[in-house]
Amino acid sequence: MSILEVGSGPGFVTERLLEALPHCTVTSVELDPVMCDVARSRLDQYLGDRLQIVQTSILYTDLPDERFDFAFARYVFQHLSAPDLAASELFRLLKSGGRVVVVDIDDDLGGLVVPHIPAFTQMARRVRQVQAGAAGDRLIGRKLWRLLFEAGYVQLGLDVLAFHSDELGLHAFLPQYDPERYLAFILPGGLSADEWEQYRAAYARFLAEPDALIIQLIMLASGTKP
Repeated sequence: MSILEVGSGPGFVTERLLEALPHCTVTSVELDPVMCDVARSRLDQYLGDRLQIVQTSILYTDLPDERFDFAFARYVFQHLSAPDLAASELFRLLKSGGRVVVVDIDDDLGGLVVPHIPAFTQMARRVRQVQAGAAGDRLIGRKLWRLLFEAGYVQLGLDVLAFHSDELGLHAFLPQYDPERYLAFILPGGLSADEWEQYRAAYARFLAEPDALIIQLIMLASGTKP
């Protein structure tokens, strides 16, 4: 099977694909040249016969038509200014009978934090505003099925996957909630320094809660090219 991975970043998931599917080839598409270099350095033993890393936009890749059996996009569509073009480009690149899977978020179904922390809700709102200002969409999850349908896919599916700290441990989720992650959002029209400080204090209180719980919901849309 030939796999197209969209938005491969530093290649962490790429490596998992290569290890789990030793008889498959992977072509990874990534727009950021720095991330491409990191991935090539990390995965140099796979480059050539099993792995190709292409620096390009998924909106138009210039790769050949009908080349891949499977396409996988993870947390990419939320950042795209034209996700409909990406869905169509993936359609072009898939062989007839090829399958696409798009994994992404929807902030209104994003997750559950116990106990309820108002500062967490405020932070999520600010992040959504900043991302929308960069032509992103943190509500993309609800639109994935329709995007695939309008691009021409059939045998469509839409699933919600739940991951929670009772099973995986709180530590698995903390990098996403770490206040240091949100320092970059302190900017005009974004997060204020006072809001960040309030969030930092709330985060510390959350960590001290003996019954703290995080549940994250992820949307998974899939379809087949006729």
